[in-house]
Amino acid sequence: MALNWEAPVDTIENDPALVVLYAGAKSGKTTLASEFPAPLYVRTGKGERAPAGVVMKSFGVSESYDDVIDQADWMLQTEHDRKTYVLDSADGLEQHIWRKVAADAKVASIEDIPYGKGYAAATDLWHEFMAKMLGLKEAGFYVVIISHVKAKTVPGVTTDSYPRYMPNLRDDAVGVIVDAADLIGFLHQRVSIKKEDAGFKKTNNRGEGSGEMMIAVQERPGFIAGNRYGIEKAALPFKRGEGFTVLDFYFQRNALPPEAAEEEDAE
Repeated sequence: MALNWEAPVDTIENDPALVVLYAGAKSGKTTLASEFPAPLYVRTGKGERAPAGVVMKSFGVSESYDDVIDQADWMLQTEHDRKTYVLDSADGLEQHIWRKVAADAKVASIEDIPYGKGYAAATDLWHEFMAKMLGLKEAGFYVVIISHVKAKTVPGVTTDSYPRYMPNLRDDAVGVIVDAADLIGFLHQRVSIKKEDAGFKKTNNRGEGSGEMMIAVQERPGFIAGNRYGIEKAALPFKRGEGFTVLDFYFQRNALPPEAAEEEDAE
C-alpha cells in the first residue's frame, strides 16, 4: 500500500480482530473459535475437527500449504457469507510448510537442507501466511488461529529457569504469529493449590479446579498472552456460547473514538 502524503491520519484501529488461541487438548479452543461470526473452518489435518454439537462451514481437510492459502484467497476473491477465517491448527500448518520447503528443495525432509536454510525458508512462508491473514483482516474478516500448547523451560532474567506455556510451534514461527496478532489468548482452567500434610514435617501441593475455563489475555512469566485492546483484566471467563460476546465488548470498545470509549466505560 502506497503512503498517503496528503495528510497524516489518526491510527484508530477498527478492523476486525486477528486472534491467536492456544491451549491443551479438548480445552474449548475450537468451540470458542466457532462462536465468531459466520466462520469458515480451515482444517489442516483429519485430527482437527469440531467437537460434538459445533457446526461450521468447511471445504474439508487441507492437504498442503497451498490449500490453506487458497481458502484465504477464496474469502478475498469470491462472493460468500463467511465473516471469519478459522485455522485449525497452526501446528498442522507448520507441518505443511515444512513439507513444502522440502519439496521445493527436492529433498525428503526439511532437516536435509543444510545450515538451517530450510527453517529460514519456513519462516519466510510464515511471514507470507501472516501477510495473507492481515489481508483478510483489512478486508473486513475476523481471523482466528488455533494452536495446541507446549511447555518450554526459559532462562530467568533475575531468577532460575522456569517452564513457560506457548503455542506448539518452533520459536521463530511463534514470534511471527504473535507479533501480528491483536489478541493472544491462553485458555486454561482456573486452578487453586491445596496443601496436604505428607507427614514427617512435609507437605504436598495438589492442584484443584472447578472446571471453570479462563482466557488469559495478559502476559505472565508462565505463559505467552497479550492484547492490543487495553483489557484491564488479566483473564476473561469462557463459558460456552458466551466467549465471543465477552471478547467482542473489547473489540468494539477499541473501535470507538477515545472520548466515546470513555463514555461507554462510565455507563
